[in-house]
Amino acid sequence: MNLLAIIKSFFTSSGSPSDPQQEADDRYWQEVYDARAKFYEQHFGPLPDDILKLGHLFGVWPGGGLYVIPATKLGEGTYVYTTFGLTNPDMPATTTLIECDEACDEQGRPTQTTTSLGPKEPAETPEGAAGYGYELLIVARENAEWPLWVLQWAVGAELLNDAGILGRVEEFDGLTVEGIQVGCGDEANLLIAKAKPPLPEGMQLPGGKMELLVATVITNEEMQWAMENGRAALLDRLAETGSGQVSVRERS
Repeated sequence: MNLLAIIKSFFTSSGSPSDPQQEADDRYWQEVYDARAKFYEQHFGPLPDDILKLGHLFGVWPGGGLYVIPATKLGEGTYVYTTFGLTNPDMPATTTLIECDEACDEQGRPTQTTTSLGPKEPAETPEGAAGYGYELLIVARENAEWPLWVLQWAVGAELLNDAGILGRVEEFDGLTVEGIQVGCGDEANLLIAKAKPPLPEGMQLPGGKMELLVATVITNEEMQWAMENGRAALLDRLAETGSGQVSVRERS
């Protein structure tokens, strides 16, 4: 059973009459998913069996989630943390989160999520874009939790608040964000920019163009330097130092 069929099983009863248009939409959705998966596996490595679903956004982003990919094609010990579904055919979101209640265990981990949803006007996106037009990734040489905090922040900002991250990146040659929470009492500064070689730059999906955006951790000094010299110049500077778009928390 493909991912879309599994998702739909939560919302539809068995034995319901088939809808030719719905079946065509499902095939199209799966074509987009498969093309994106093939691209990721070609450039990074095999996708894990499990995708991390964001419980509070399940009704808003039912076909999306986060992957932690052992990116062997980028080098041993390298991981790609990525959104997977912002370019789905059912995006931009037409549903929003009105209320969310979470029950947690003794360690503070969510065990049950109850949400209330409402309709939402789809966000404006670049012409010819697949969904929101991008997927966001973090490249790091560690298997850690903090990149997932960044991705959850970005997904929430985009789906619930129409942040328009791709548009901002294109308008300002990158986007700097200060003090994003990446753990209890832990923060990081970010430079978000389009992927540069040796990373792939994106592809044409059946539903439109998919850009790859990369969030890279930067220091306070680099944040200030970017304000004075520009984000594109900072990206060039990072490339010259050898770190490029790979995040190294020890630098911050």
